Amino acid sequence: MNRATTLLLFCVAALMSVGMVTLYSISPPDDSSRYLSRQVIAGGLGLAGASLLVAIGHQRLRSWTWIVFALAIILLACVLVFGVKINGARRWFRLAGFQFQPSDFAKFALLLALASYGAAHHRLTRTFRHGILVPGLIALPVVVLVFLEPDWGTALLLAAVSTGVLLVAGARWRYLLPPVLLGIAAVGGLLYLNPVRIDRIEAWLHPEATRLGVGYQAWQARLALGAGGPTGVGLNASTQKTFLPEHQTDFIFAIIGEEFGLAGSLGVVALFALFLACGLSIARHAADRFSQLLAAGITFLVSLQAMINIGVVSGAFPNKGLALPFVSYGGSNLMMMLLCTGALVSVARGTPQPDGAPAALEENHELQMV
Repeated sequence: MNRATTLLLFCVAALMSVGMVTLYSISPPDDSSRYLSRQVIAGGLGLAGASLLVAIGHQRLRSWTWIVFALAIILLACVLVFGVKINGARRWFRLAGFQFQPSDFAKFALLLALASYGAAHHRLTRTFRHGILVPGLIALPVVVLVFLEPDWGTALLLAAVSTGVLLVAGARWRYLLPPVLLGIAAVGGLLYLNPVRIDRIEAWLHPEATRLGVGYQAWQARLALGAGGPTGVGLNASTQKTFLPEHQTDFIFAIIGEEFGLAGSLGVVALFALFLACGLSIARHAADRFSQLLAAGITFLVSLQAMINIGVVSGAFPNKGLALPFVSYGGSNLMMMLLCTGALVSVARGTPQPDGAPAALEENHELQMV
């Protein structure tokens, strides 16, 4: 597992470097460190937290699972009342000039809870009650509270990642498919009743016709990607950063495409693909069920969030408002992504080497017999 861990850390370091360079490039001329300085602080705190998690081991978190999960629920509930309202949404706490988004913390807390539950009930996860109903009730309050902020993109992301974790845990498709289809139908109905989201879908379907209105952001992102060409216009040479809203957060990939071109864009995509491969390898060879589910959930979370962000910027998906992991400006998101990376490294460190494989093989055999 040393190779998978090394490649994983390389991907994270490379993505953070790309993000830092791009944030420096798009900062205002009179304040070149506006984005970079805070991102460096968040990155330092995240690396410290990840290192601490690696040192103490992810297994120690298991005994704290439900305390961490309860804290996440409390924070999500409190932000709806006491949070800062920006663009019609209450998603952030603001303290001493810094903003914290509880939904970022809730992502890790939910994965920790599902992994702990799946490991404790691995013999029963093929039943409807223990494989679908109970874990569904665990995920439901997190998804609903995030949905109410409103943050539909993150809520759908958490629902999709939770579904993936349940499948890895052993849930059967015949039990899982009905609630998934019901959830899709419910989201479709809510979309129909929400004019803001309907406008976003309209902008996605007809980008040129809506480019001066609701589709302005998506259109400017396409212009940025197109302007980059094969090799890009060069560092600090972006012109679209003046016109593209949220270019430092949700749409930073468009600026990367403009300044570093198709080569740079494909490089970022390749780094996330490699992260996915390494994360799945770590999960596959994990020493126990809890480690396997936690590693799989983290890998799904990072990879799916990256795929959605890149899909939105390139026009493949409607606007969802999700950050690009390790790259986008945002302190709480970067810190939690690094904490998740620390958990993955901790899982990899706990994986038995070839001379210690029998214990892991014995457990895998036991799981297959269930």
